[in-house]
Amino acid sequence: MTALPSAARIADFCTALAFVAVLVSPLHSVPRFCSYALALATLCRPRVWRLARQAPVAWLAALLLGYLLLTLSWGEAVAPALGARFGIRALVLVCFLAAFADCVCRGDAHQRIGRWFAVAAGGAACFAIAGFYFQPPAMGRLLGPGQIQNELIAAQAFAVGTLFGVDALLRGRGTGRQRAWLWLFAASAVATAAAVALTGARTGWLALAVGLGVLVLAHRAPARFWSWAALWIVVGAGLLAVLVWHEGAREWLLPRGASFRLQIWEGVLARTLDGAPWFGNGLLADDNLTTADRVFLHPHSLYLSLFHQGGVVGLALFAALLGGAAFALSRKLCNPDARLALALLAAGAVAALFDGHQLMHKVGVMWWLFWLPVATAIGLTARDPTTPPRTNGGAA
Repeated sequence: MTALPSAARIADFCTALAFVAVLVSPLHSVPRFCSYALALATLCRPRVWRLARQAPVAWLAALLLGYLLLTLSWGEAVAPALGARFGIRALVLVCFLAAFADCVCRGDAHQRIGRWFAVAAGGAACFAIAGFYFQPPAMGRLLGPGQIQNELIAAQAFAVGTLFGVDALLRGRGTGRQRAWLWLFAASAVATAAAVALTGARTGWLALAVGLGVLVLAHRAPARFWSWAALWIVVGAGLLAVLVWHEGAREWLLPRGASFRLQIWEGVLARTLDGAPWFGNGLLADDNLTTADRVFLHPHSLYLSLFHQGGVVGLALFAALLGGAAFALSRKLCNPDARLALALLAAGAVAALFDGHQLMHKVGVMWWLFWLPVATAIGLTARDPTTPPRTNGGAA
């Protein structure tokens, strides 16, 4: 293994520590300070920024983030401190994209970050499952430890952990010391999948099913990925039709109904279309929806949130980045990093239909389901010809 600059080692360590801290630390400051340390280490490395400039996906990401920050100028009056906070959050996010893209480019992401996250997610899932049975929550739905103390967020976080664990199993070898790691990955995948099931969050179930399907298909049939994907899309559409028309299946899968999603979406959509459909109401615009007897704190759909905040322009930029990252990753399916990243992106795209509020968020689920795949696409499409990647690692 070649020696790395100290700033690169620090960035890799801070990324892994921030990811793990989200899962296990009850203090919000721990993952936040880790992300700040990551940003400082990245700002000290000019090579990382030169590398990122080579990737079109990086320019799309910068354009989207810049536009979202620009919407602060025409939205509701924003306190300077709050505006500065989002400016810092955007800077930290950009630094993460550059640092993780460099880690992917070096071929270190799986070795230095991915496998540790998989094991940590398994440990957090075991802790959450134990708490679920020994101190059952009032709603009867599993809650996560650390910064995922919500059943919807926990379902998405543990779905990410399952994808990391299964990916590590698919790329592992059962010889020597690797065998012990494979047992850990298998246990982690089982524990995190069980945790997703116990959350009772159907969004998490669906996102995990889609992510696993994409991951296994990309590993087993990368050359025919889109042919098989089209077939599964047709099968999925058929199952959706059964769900819509078969009352028993609908009641089993959605025992709580649509959880007011349709009413929320209709209200937010109507308000945005009547107000600022093209450029949105601003990144921090009030998107609470008040009905006769309820107040919903956000649209419960990342797509609608982006439409409300940035209008058609913001939603189009997001779609361009999402599609650009998916296209870039689908062209690199010979690389295991691209396979995992595409699975995470597919799971995130599904989860965003029914949940999500802020795209420009602190380190957490949104980083794993969207920004990490974007960073992987940047790293795989901006390889530095002077430092060819190693073939024994893989990524994320």
